[in-house]
Amino acid sequence: MNDNKPTPLQDVRKGLGLLFRAAKTAVEKLPTGGVEEVVATSAREVGRAIENVASAIEREVFGKRGGPGHTGKDAGAAPPEAGKDEPPSPEGPKPPDAA
Repeated sequence: MNDNKPTPLQDVRKGLGLLFRAAKTAVEKLPTGGVEEVVATSAREVGRAIENVASAIEREVFGKRGGPGHTGKDAGAAPPEAGKDEPPSPEGPKPPDAA
C-alpha cells in the first residue's frame, strides 16, 4: 500500500489554508482610506441626527426652546444676571429686554 496518499482530512485542511491565505492577501490589497472617511462622516451625521431628535423632544415634550447646538444642560436655568431672588419661569429664560 502507498502510505504517501493524503487523506481527505488533509486535503480539506490544505484547501482551507489556501483559501484563507488568498482571502488575507486580497484584503491587504484593498484600499481602506475611503472607507475610514465614510465611517467618520457617518458617525458625525448620526451624532447630528441624535442631537436634532433630542432638541425636538425637549422642545415638544418639555416646552423648552433649544436651537441647533443646544445641549439642554441649562435650558431651564435663569441667566446669572437675571433676578436671583426669582425662581426660573416654567417657560424658560426670558430675553434681557423682556424683563
